[in-house]
Amino acid sequence: MSGPVVKEIAPKRRRMLDMVMVLGGLKEESAVSLGKVQEEIAQLKNRLSPLIESIESFPAKYFDEFLQSAERMELLEDVEDIGILTQSVSQFDEAISHSDSKVLANFLKLIQNRLQRLQQTTDSETAKDETDISEQLQKIPSLVADVESMVSNLEDIAKAEAVDAEEDLQTIISSLSDIIPNIDKSPDESLSKLQKLGTKTRYGPFLRTVAQLKRGKREGRIDESRFLTLVKKNVLTELYRGIILFILSNMGSKTVVELGELMETPTEDIQYAIVSMIQRGEVEMVGLDHHAPVFSRVLGSVPETTLVLKRIIQQMRAIKKSVKGDDRDLVKSSSEELESLYERLQILGEYDATALSDQMGELRDIVDTCIESAISKQTISDSEDLKLLISAGLEAFARFRLKITLEKGPNLVSGLNVYGEKLDPERYKMIMDSYLDSELERGTLLVLIRELGASSAEDLAKRTGIPQDRVFRHLLRMKKDELLIGAGEEHGYLLYDVPRTPSEAEIALQTVSVIASQLFSAVSELRDLVDELEPRDIGTLANLLETISKARDKLAKVEVKGKIIASNILTEVEDSIKSAVSMTYRTRARIPSTRPKVTLDDLVDVDVPRVLEEYESMMGYAPILGFGTVNWDSSKCLGCKSCEIACPENAIELKPHLQMSKFFEITESQLESLPSTRSLFYKTVRNLAANRSDLDIPLNEESPGFGTVEVDLWLCVACRTCVRRCPGPDEGALDLELKWNLPEVVKQISQKQ
Repeated sequence: MSGPVVKEIAPKRRRMLDMVMVLGGLKEESAVSLGKVQEEIAQLKNRLSPLIESIESFPAKYFDEFLQSAERMELLEDVEDIGILTQSVSQFDEAISHSDSKVLANFLKLIQNRLQRLQQTTDSETAKDETDISEQLQKIPSLVADVESMVSNLEDIAKAEAVDAEEDLQTIISSLSDIIPNIDKSPDESLSKLQKLGTKTRYGPFLRTVAQLKRGKREGRIDESRFLTLVKKNVLTELYRGIILFILSNMGSKTVVELGELMETPTEDIQYAIVSMIQRGEVEMVGLDHHAPVFSRVLGSVPETTLVLKRIIQQMRAIKKSVKGDDRDLVKSSSEELESLYERLQILGEYDATALSDQMGELRDIVDTCIESAISKQTISDSEDLKLLISAGLEAFARFRLKITLEKGPNLVSGLNVYGEKLDPERYKMIMDSYLDSELERGTLLVLIRELGASSAEDLAKRTGIPQDRVFRHLLRMKKDELLIGAGEEHGYLLYDVPRTPSEAEIALQTVSVIASQLFSAVSELRDLVDELEPRDIGTLANLLETISKARDKLAKVEVKGKIIASNILTEVEDSIKSAVSMTYRTRARIPSTRPKVTLDDLVDVDVPRVLEEYESMMGYAPILGFGTVNWDSSKCLGCKSCEIACPENAIELKPHLQMSKFFEITESQLESLPSTRSLFYKTVRNLAANRSDLDIPLNEESPGFGTVEVDLWLCVACRTCVRRCPGPDEGALDLELKWNLPEVVKQISQKQ
């Protein structure tokens, strides 16, 4: 078993730390002298020159090979999604604007021809004969059985992977049980062991908590008794959270009882940790197991096959309303099986979506065909039923909103509501007409998006005649209900699409289309930048090479029929790109282009985004979020320590000393807004004082209700937790200003060094 891997600092945060150190003049000794900067740049240009030629020729060679493979294997014949082809045309157009490569023009022509053929086929199919719904429905049970078999295989794979993870978990739990009894005897040694153990979970909040706790004790800000309390409470709780996330990530979804058994920990502690992890957005409930909630890790993105299955289930409910007899029974039983499979996929979380893509795609086509056939058979006289069918069948409403409205709505007219009131029948009719019209509009939008591919609000408004603002509201609502997904943008407009299960060929085309525009744009700038390289251009050069490197890595994963396209070309250029990136970063680290242009005192309360913009060309793009200055208003402070208790980073503390000068600065209006007892205390002190005191009075021990709030800017992440939790009058005693006191931060860094 491999040893623990220490998680490195995130690149953006590392660059932020470097920038602060440089701005404070703390890194000047590691840079080359100003007189050798041009020499350093010249050396970099000489080293890059032989590499740039192979890097520049790499995109054209790759796409030439890809084009030949696509024609030989008839790759585009497997692409059926008009939306994907439309986006690819747009992206290749952009790539051609950066290069005069004939390969790109030929590839674009190939895509346009395929798109044209598909559009002609779509137009001809609009006049086809009515589909036999019964015949189509007979295909569903066998497909459902295939999907069930695939889901079972995926569950077996997940269980097999969980066995290996369980061995690691047992090691963690065993080590933890040995450490906990010794915390009271040797908290420092126990904390070090916990930190080493926690690296196996790779849980960021735990690692940050341990680092902050060690720093606080090292600097004398945390005494022994508080240190022991924090180790036993905060550190252990964070470790439990990390272990829970480790289990959910590697062993699948679990109930609280199952987590308690695996961790050999009381379920009360697990429940407490789970609740806080839900608040952090790390864990969510995905189902029930014998009335017990089942929890899973929050996924970055839901697999598209899961979203497609949800859409199919909603359509099946609509089909059931338009068929009778045996067909109705078949749809009902199939719907129940699909709902069960959907719950299993939700619990499964992440899985190989390609294993289900073929069956799910075929099932989706059958259901779509049945829906369209059912709609075409409706008569004009049945217009209200038609509205309901279109709304339900084309996912014009989410889940059971319309069903509940139609069932419960009449009761609002015939009976009394909880307030003893009746709804006016005319008012109810007006509400329902407006509601059904909205659902019908959403159904129309979904039909167009499914047929035309990703579309913007502007395009949909032109095609339907619905006002664009209403279209946009419908799109946002359907996206919130997971009926639509974002699909990029075009000409400044956001594109929306229905969840789809792209085939291997469609995934390959999507990937190379996106990379083509990025790659040729970066390569077109590279040669000119290297030829006239200046110190201020180092950040831009590093970003260009990084873009090319990431593009190569993504292309190396593009497979068609089990084969990586142009693997020899990708292998040949790999070393050249990595060497160029490495040399550029090393040179950038040695050039003192970020030497402070101002003194440290000039940076007091500087606006962080403005500093970033000033140094962006030298250091590369590195957005700084989560930094600011917390200001404390003593006249509104109740000394309750709510801010200190709530702070997730231990960055704020109520220090045991009184600033007597503040007592005399509080105005009468401010006293009136304070609680009566505290207001009376301030008035009494001021009346008893013979002279106005400017001294600070240290307190022998911490006394809740008295003290001075101090904020460690180096630890503060500007999360506003303290500002929100402060119960002081008006808007509270704390205020977050989006400025950063850099001299104070640099001073703290210097002291730590």
